[in-house]
Amino acid sequence: MKALVKLINKRRLASLFAAGAVVASSALALVWNALLGGIIDGVSAGVAPGGAEVARALALMATTGAAAYCSSMISGYACEGMAHDLRMGYARHIASLPVAEAERLNSGEQISRLQNELADVSAYLGNNLFQLFGDCIRFAVTFGWLLSINARLALSANLPVFAIMVYVYFSSKAIGIAVAQSQEAKERMNRHADAMLTLFPIIKLYDAARMTLKNYGDAVGSWEQRTVRAERVRARLMSLSGLLSNVPLMLLFLIGGGMVLDGALTVGALYVFLNLSGNVSGVMMNMPGFISAFRQFSANMGRLAPKLAD
Repeated sequence: MKALVKLINKRRLASLFAAGAVVASSALALVWNALLGGIIDGVSAGVAPGGAEVARALALMATTGAAAYCSSMISGYACEGMAHDLRMGYARHIASLPVAEAERLNSGEQISRLQNELADVSAYLGNNLFQLFGDCIRFAVTFGWLLSINARLALSANLPVFAIMVYVYFSSKAIGIAVAQSQEAKERMNRHADAMLTLFPIIKLYDAARMTLKNYGDAVGSWEQRTVRAERVRARLMSLSGLLSNVPLMLLFLIGGGMVLDGALTVGALYVFLNLSGNVSGVMMNMPGFISAFRQFSANMGRLAPKLAD
């Protein structure tokens, strides 16, 4: 992952601002939930919220929305800058090669690298890098805050998360293997296409079009089968992950509801637990996809690292 560290260092200021914006957005979301929980407790006790409290809630809503928007914009700018540096680094490497070495390059491999590695890495940077960072921050901060509110409910309702994490580990490996096989099949298909273009005069001369087309058709069929299989594996495992992620929410209703009836927990506190459950257990629902995408991203970066100019 040295190449990723280099990309982040080149955009150090933008990356720091993006990380800070994610943390600030998460903190404001917790403050908003705490304020709303207090308002709910007041209404439950028969005390209507005052004008100052409503104004504070409206201001906090606007600030939270603005922080989330700024976080998205800054993260997008930082990721697009890193993707640009990646593409330019690859282009500088190709341009710096001696003429004799450049002539020996396999165009099929270069097309495959542009369509697979560079495209996938750029897409990952834009869609997942800071989202995964934000999810980890929200998971840690939210769980710590819920422990401070009511440790008994936080632990009892979220114990299944550890079982989900074990499932996530093994399911992400299966998804990663299926995706890697699909990518390898696509690379073989691109190599066949390049060979057909390069050897077209010889193919025509020896009337080998039928044989060549059959080989290319087999490569396309293999890519289609592996791609469909990868999507089926992802859908099957992610669906079960989504089902498991609902277990903590059900426990919150059962255990938290009983604590509210017993007077051990307020309605506002239960609302906070329910509203923030997605930051803890909900993260696990998408984690298999995130981990498999990160493994694919790491493999692509490993292939690209030797081909990048400093």
